[in-house]
Amino acid sequence: MHITNDGSLDEEIKCRNNQGRQAIRQLNSILWDNAVSKENKHKIYNSIVKSIISYGSEVWPLKERNLKLLEATEMDVWRRAAGKSKLKRVRNERIQNIMGVKHRISEDIKINQLRWYGYVQRMEESRIPKKVLNWTPQGRRKRGRPRRSWKEGIDGDIRTRGIDENLRPRDQWRLEIQKTAKNVVN
Repeated sequence: MHITNDGSLDEEIKCRNNQGRQAIRQLNSILWDNAVSKENKHKIYNSIVKSIISYGSEVWPLKERNLKLLEATEMDVWRRAAGKSKLKRVRNERIQNIMGVKHRISEDIKINQLRWYGYVQRMEESRIPKKVLNWTPQGRRKRGRPRRSWKEGIDGDIRTRGIDENLRPRDQWRLEIQKTAKNVVN
């Protein structure tokens, strides 16, 4: 994992995105092939490209520019799979309709982050991930606006989705996340 001196994970996100782009280049002939069905292209995307890009994304503090970077890479896959080059000037929404894309990679990452959050919340207080999540640094902070933390992003997702944050069994937590995911997508 690439963590910079200031604690940012931007380099890790860029590295993951570049690895996903390399995979897309290697799959180029398959993605452009009309003989390969949409279902198989979805399976290829989910099993190879999306898993490469989103590996470790549960702990990424998501910034808007990073989400746009990841979504641009995702749209590159769907464009190639639909057989539409950028020169044809077909809108992203149209390509998503052609390919039957249900939700974006950013939504998948947010769902995984909420799952991870629920998992950590159910841990015993003595576990290191729980201690790190609940830790607040001591002393004065630097001047200027503080960076948005991972926890603030999760809290925002919980609020916008209307999830009850009370601790609950794993199955109920996952069901609540999936239910809200369908509402966000539709």
